Amino acid sequence: MKTSLTKFCRDHDLPKSSVYRRCQELSIDTGDGLTPEACDRLLHEFDVVTEPPAVELESAEQQAVTIEVGNHQIILSQPEMPQTYSLESLRQSEVIAFDDPLAIAAQFLQTADVLTAEMQRDIRVREQKLQQTQQAKAAIAEKATEFKLEARLYRERTAMLATAQSQETQGLQQSLTTLQNLGKPPADA
Repeated sequence: MKTSLTKFCRDHDLPKSSVYRRCQELSIDTGDGLTPEACDRLLHEFDVVTEPPAVELESAEQQAVTIEVGNHQIILSQPEMPQTYSLESLRQSEVIAFDDPLAIAAQFLQTADVLTAEMQRDIRVREQKLQQTQQAKAAIAEKATEFKLEARLYRERTAMLATAQSQETQGLQQSLTTLQNLGKPPADA
């Protein structure tokens, strides 16, 4: 049978936050209560000495003793007392409260721990992404500078080659024109 964390702490007079933290360190699940093995392990962890539960002795039913003191007395029988009482009639106001606030606090602490760990992981991922971006930017900037130089050299060289090609082509055309002028004109039909 499982025992709630709250009941375990109350029965052994232990601070719930400390027990909860130790459960997390020992990977003991507290969501559905503590197993008997988990309880034993925690008792050992917190050096709690358990005494065997005291056995309540059932009181023997009192036997009715009748004392006769004469006929001048009327002995009344013991009135029956109710077995259930309600404190509701003594209260003047209602209270709003959680049934187990320590369980809510433990759940909050667990959630906060998970969120904190996730935020730290997210920061590490973002820092790594920033470093990669910075490395990429530096590599691109260096290559961009090199590319700009190569592009300028390419423009200059192609302009020079274009000029040379144009001059050579013009020289070739002049030579062809000279050759053509030496030839006989085509016969008229």
